[in-house]
Amino acid sequence: MALCFSINHGCVTAVLGLASANLGDELGGVQSGTLYILYTLSALLIATSLVHSLGAKWSLACGLGMYCFYVGSFLIAAKVEAVKWPAAIIGSAIGGTAAGWLWTAQGVYFARVAERYAVDSGIEKEKCTSWLASVFASIYVGFEVILKLASSFLYDFGSDVFVYTFFTVVAVACAVLMVFVPKEPPPMSQAENQPMSTGERLAQAGKLLATDARMRWIAGFEIMFGFSTSFLNFYINGTIVKAALGKKDIGYMSAVVPAVATLMAIPYSWLTNSIGKAPVMLGGCLSYLTIAIVVAAVQDGTLESLKWGLVFLYILAGNGRSVFEGTNKAMVADFFPEEKPAAFANIIITSGGASAIAFYVFPEMDKIAMAIVVAVACMYGIAGIIFAFRIHSARGKAEWGKVEEEDEEHVLEGKDAVNFTEPGG
Repeated sequence: MALCFSINHGCVTAVLGLASANLGDELGGVQSGTLYILYTLSALLIATSLVHSLGAKWSLACGLGMYCFYVGSFLIAAKVEAVKWPAAIIGSAIGGTAAGWLWTAQGVYFARVAERYAVDSGIEKEKCTSWLASVFASIYVGFEVILKLASSFLYDFGSDVFVYTFFTVVAVACAVLMVFVPKEPPPMSQAENQPMSTGERLAQAGKLLATDARMRWIAGFEIMFGFSTSFLNFYINGTIVKAALGKKDIGYMSAVVPAVATLMAIPYSWLTNSIGKAPVMLGGCLSYLTIAIVVAAVQDGTLESLKWGLVFLYILAGNGRSVFEGTNKAMVADFFPEEKPAAFANIIITSGGASAIAFYVFPEMDKIAMAIVVAVACMYGIAGIIFAFRIHSARGKAEWGKVEEEDEEHVLEGKDAVNFTEPGG
């Protein structure tokens, strides 16, 4: 699953990075905005329902197939100038719809496998989710690095048509291979598989956000990620790096982000088992906050004079990306074991929604205003992680105390003590 998903998605991110350069600022912006809007709406309105109906494996297969239309739209736009606009917009609409569905399905597939692995291996569930999340993150961002580098390297051998043909063929191959991936294990909890009406399924994500304070606080981290990555792609890539190194080298610099994320994935898995997930999550927030402060405080000319020295901003972004892809998703799986589809849909809604907003508002703002928006989102992310973990810990202690009280009552009544294990924090 991880290989098919990661290579297909790597093709998507590779062509996305070329959107403005090859389609122009206007069409590139509209296309990317459409992609993220449909991505968010899909996660909110249909993703949870479709995952429940088709299952995670077949949702992944269908979603990867739909992603191919987005990649292929670049090929059509490059070959036929007359249909560039409709091809780009239709492709982004199909790809955006796929994205919300696809990531929700990936989250469910991952969580089911982690649960089953924990039971079969006898390892604590929290440790299993951390380890498997780091493995997935390594594969996912690793192929993103390779394919982003390829987006520049392939131009040495051909034109736009050659590059987009390569990515389209690879994306289609991965979608076909996903059909042969084993189906996800059945849910360990009956609550996750309880029959629900269509209306209830569509409202799952919204209900979880409205009724669980942890989800609302976690949303701060996801919103921070959406605004921060948009700031990096829109302003730092498009203005600072373009002026410092030239458009051709943007792809090489951008590849630093997933490269660092890949290198940090396994160490963060070990670290979370030692000190917990909260400190690592806070470290991700501080990385993005540092980027916002540096860009706001230092003049563009000074930053541009650094040339390849600007890589330190991308190293920070890579650290934050690693936390988002690995630790963040492991945390969500731990917090919401019986509500995984809705919980992972909320990740898409909040991060994708923030990115969609950024695509439309950042062009109207100067760099100070953009940096302030990112910094405020980072502060919300920091506060959100602190409060989400405090609430989760308090609930765990309350459940532990309730079990202790029930056990004491059984003992006083002369009955056998119940078996229990302390809930993970």
